[in-house]
Amino acid sequence: MIADIIMIDAPSSAPAGEQVIVDISVKNISSQDQYLAVTAVYDSTSFPFQFDYLLVSPGQTVIFRGWFTMPSKNVRVTAWSWSWDGSNWVYEDQMTKDIALAALTPQISEFKIADFYKV
Repeated sequence: MIADIIMIDAPSSAPAGEQVIVDISVKNISSQDQYLAVTAVYDSTSFPFQFDYLLVSPGQTVIFRGWFTMPSKNVRVTAWSWSWDGSNWVYEDQMTKDIALAALTPQISEFKIADFYKV
């Protein structure tokens, strides 16, 4: 293995329609500089990342930032790491994280009935 997924940092819950930011930390555990990449889906829908790939030094951990709009259901994020062998991207590691749909709690404004007169 070359590209070890250390962590998926994402909220444990999010309301529908909110942008969810997903940070995937990947470490180059080889002894040479490596081109590393990450792909990910929530359920079966892929989402974009800030970088397609990065050149990573030995022992260095980098963060790939991706995002998607939370649907109106719980989702599972699945991420894969990849390394470049000079002609192909090679699968390295996989990790998942569940994100629950957050129920929005309505905000009740404070109001007062000042006076009530019976007519």
